[in-house]
Amino acid sequence: MRHLFFILLFSECFMAMGQKTASVAVNLTLPAVALIDIVPSASSTVALKMTAPTEAGQPIGVGTANSANWLIMTSAVTAAGSRNVSGSVVGTMPPGIRLRLDVSPYTGTGLGFSPSMGYVTTNIYMTNTATKFIDNIKGSFTGTGTGSNGFRLRYSIEISDYAAIRSGTTSLTVRYTMADN
Repeated sequence: MRHLFFILLFSECFMAMGQKTASVAVNLTLPAVALIDIVPSASSTVALKMTAPTEAGQPIGVGTANSANWLIMTSAVTAAGSRNVSGSVVGTMPPGIRLRLDVSPYTGTGLGFSPSMGYVTTNIYMTNTATKFIDNIKGSFTGTGTGSNGFRLRYSIEISDYAAIRSGTTSLTVRYTMADN
């Protein structure tokens, strides 16, 4: 019995030495991706309307804020890279009025967002100068379902200088840009 054990062990050694390996080179390519979009849950136009007071001596009302839009994105960066999102106004803000943008933290089914990656840095007053409000975006995507994925955008208006305000209607464009840091 002992001899049979050694014979089997000896034959296993020869089988192991008879094995060969082969290999193949595999090249993986992931392009840089920087896609951003605004998803309306109701309308792509944001209408903010100030309200007239009903009694003399009362202030003009700033109306209701609009929280119907969501910012969604997909990003793939270089090994050491990161991105940010900024916003600016194209057009001329009416005198004495400020457009405020409040950005909610990320929610949804995407991946790549955390308190240290792809986070909201600040809420901003929109001007003609681009201001960053989301930073440190790396490889990530928000998901695409309207009203549940991404960063919820809340637009509101404030009166900054009563003496400068004038009645009328102004149309502006809010531009969002994803850029490398």
